[in-house]
Amino acid sequence: MAPAPRRPAGTRLARVAGIDIEFHPSWIIILLLIGWSLGSYFRAADPHWSNFAVWLAAGVTTVLFFVSVVLHELAHSLVARARGLPVHVITLFVFGGVSELTREPDTPGDEFKIAIAGPATSLAIGAICLAAASLGTPRQPVFAVAEWLGWINIILALFNLIPGFPLDGGRVLRAILWGANHNLLQSTRRAAQVGKAVAIAFILFGVWEFFTGRGLEGLWLAFIGWFLLNAAEQSWRQIELQSALSHYTVRDLETPFFSRVPPDWNLEAFIAELANQHNFRASLVMDQDEQLLGIITPADLARFPREQWGTTLVRDAMVPRAQLATVLPNEGLASALKKMAEHNVGQLPVLADGAVRGVIRRDRIIQLLHGHFESGARS
Repeated sequence: MAPAPRRPAGTRLARVAGIDIEFHPSWIIILLLIGWSLGSYFRAADPHWSNFAVWLAAGVTTVLFFVSVVLHELAHSLVARARGLPVHVITLFVFGGVSELTREPDTPGDEFKIAIAGPATSLAIGAICLAAASLGTPRQPVFAVAEWLGWINIILALFNLIPGFPLDGGRVLRAILWGANHNLLQSTRRAAQVGKAVAIAFILFGVWEFFTGRGLEGLWLAFIGWFLLNAAEQSWRQIELQSALSHYTVRDLETPFFSRVPPDWNLEAFIAELANQHNFRASLVMDQDEQLLGIITPADLARFPREQWGTTLVRDAMVPRAQLATVLPNEGLASALKKMAEHNVGQLPVLADGAVRGVIRRDRIIQLLHGHFESGARS
């Protein structure tokens, strides 16, 4: 579970309860590794199993394991949604899965409920699977699959409860600290410090395991530690950035000066005007009544062959108003920056009562952040 301003590109697998289930290419690696290792595991369970039974059990178990990972993340997502935090995507990657929250929870109680939902779901799945496995013997494929799924879900729950931010346990720790000191930034800093300590312990133990003969197991532990170390640092920086921007709204940095272009210009006239102004930023497409119709950037011209620029109109190349992200004057800068990242644009129109009153540009927000962190470093 993690709030993220910009998620990595993923391939959609399914859509559950209005939430896209996607996978990052790195997920394929762990999928194959688990399937291969399960083949060896089930072969050792009973040498009398046929090759078909071994690999069928391995394949089914691998699929069910990732179903349980998705259920773990869905638990986070559905509780988050119930607490007013929209979640649109769950991404599977090499270390499991992540529910990408649109923002941080509003209260320590919300944080705790969202964080604990995943491990609680994994523990419940583990208990159900172990109860099913107890009805037979692990020498039978069905019960062997149930037993493995039971223990791995319990391990998954316990691992996620390690108090290493941004693991679920680290978020539980942050919720407890936040409830005690009523300071999200300070609580995040402390939880991230614990997370870094846990990550370094993983790295050191993994290296020790490697040099004492555990080989790949040690390297894997060290790699997990390295990932957690980077995740803790990134999560802390994200909260720090949001804290820095929380004191400002779009109104503080908007500018009434922006490039505009009529919809009936052709693309040659549009690019010539940009060159004449020495300004290759996005331009708002507006009609004679100053109504916003869309936005166009020089990059949009790449969709049309050069020889068609003289006959292709701006209205045919622009991103239309219905697909365009906009902001309000009293909207927070963190929200504006997130929208820019999601839509891969460098500026957004600022609307008031449906009319354009200016634009907010990413470079001005970055400049503000640079000054904030520079002054913080000096102090």
